[in-house]
Amino acid sequence: MIKIEFLLRCRISWSSKIILLLSLCMLSFNLVKSQNMDNVIDQDSFVIVEKPQKIYKGFYKYGKPYNGYFSKGNDEFPRVDYYENGEAKFQYSLDVYQMALGAETSEIEGLQEQQGEVMSEEDYEVYIRDLYKPKLNIKSVYKNGKIIDGYEYEEAPSGIFSKKIENKKYTALHIDIFAKHYYQRTLIIQKGDSIIIGSPTLAAAGEKLEIQLFRKNKSWKASYTINEKEIGVKYFMKGNVDVLPANSTMFIYDQSDGTYGYGTSGFQEYSTKLDLVDIQKIYFEKPEIFINKNMQSFFDEFIEIIINEMHKEDKQRPEDPEIFRGYILTGDNGKIIEGIRFFEKPGNTYYIEYKNSSEVKNAKVDLSGFQKVFKEFMNRKYEN
Repeated sequence: MIKIEFLLRCRISWSSKIILLLSLCMLSFNLVKSQNMDNVIDQDSFVIVEKPQKIYKGFYKYGKPYNGYFSKGNDEFPRVDYYENGEAKFQYSLDVYQMALGAETSEIEGLQEQQGEVMSEEDYEVYIRDLYKPKLNIKSVYKNGKIIDGYEYEEAPSGIFSKKIENKKYTALHIDIFAKHYYQRTLIIQKGDSIIIGSPTLAAAGEKLEIQLFRKNKSWKASYTINEKEIGVKYFMKGNVDVLPANSTMFIYDQSDGTYGYGTSGFQEYSTKLDLVDIQKIYFEKPEIFINKNMQSFFDEFIEIIINEMHKEDKQRPEDPEIFRGYILTGDNGKIIEGIRFFEKPGNTYYIEYKNSSEVKNAKVDLSGFQKVFKEFMNRKYEN
């Protein structure tokens, strides 16, 4: 509280007293204001396409963003938050794919002639600096501190993850990977009851690889195409499979909380490891996310596992299943051509060995004993 005493013996008019009081009040107000709005930053290293300015100001209050524009991220991939009265309203960013391909700049050769006049050296330097500023053309919307429409970003040592949000739901994940003389974007999109995985960088190089992952009954199917031609299919099944896919190789095994099946079909001219995303590894390590969930829940967990996996420095191969129940090769109609499989019925457990589409051996064994039989069968197969 400011106390004012008039000690002068001379007479002071009321108007003079009022002016003095107002001046002291303004001084006090400005002092408080300067304490509250204690810092101002000027930023000119980017351009927001929606609001082009030479300088973007940001005002802090009590050390926290309060009004204006606040840069985050790094020089290579800047993002800017816009605040009003201490609340984040918008985020401005750019498309990493455009940034990597240099789409944010334009040809500068012959610039001076095109301008109709010769620039001074100082003006030319300013022009070049402005030309290569990041152009932030993507606007995301905040509500209660969270983005509800737009993009969330997460940086990794060699890449950037961009999660697209529409109506508060994740609908896509962009994975941008950088290395020396190398760049690749992988795009994962939820589209209806399917997840589409592709790479615009590979497509631009002339090889359009696309993976479509979708659920069919109790199983998941991943169809692989190159330049619109299907080259192979992977199957992810829950339970002791009764109906087998045609022309496929299947493993049936126990892991975690149940019995699962994994199989492949096709890929004669291609490796089954042809993956933009290692779906097989996710299935072996986190099979529970594939069980009876709606597509949105599955997609949310699927992309989080992908991000967590790519953050790992030591990427280990999946561990072998805990217990095997069979190895099977099928023909055109899904009939078993070759392999071995364990069966479990009330009061009766046994296995059948197949060769040339016929049963060649049927013997009783429990599941524990079948593990030795299975290992011996696989050793014989690989020795031959």
